[in-house]
Amino acid sequence: MSDLAYFEYSLVLPEERYLIEVQTRNPANGEPRVEEEIKAIAKESLALVIGEGHNDVVRGLKPNPISESNAQRLTKVQQLLTRPDSTVYLVE
Repeated sequence: MSDLAYFEYSLVLPEERYLIEVQTRNPANGEPRVEEEIKAIAKESLALVIGEGHNDVVRGLKPNPISESNAQRLTKVQQLLTRPDSTVYLVE
């Protein structure tokens, strides 16, 4: 099992699908993150990618948690964002 949590998010217009990988351990100290922190990182990363940086918009985003096996079935088309604690891909 990896130290990553996986999330998926789809936009209808334009039709785009994203995979968000979030480190389940804090890279600075190696401590495990709580679920709410992991979800917040996924939302923030997604907001940066789709160009929405306002807190009210970020609260409205709801990336869907998916399993590692489902994440591996997605084809990564383009890496859109890389941060120490997360990576976002455009997938199909």
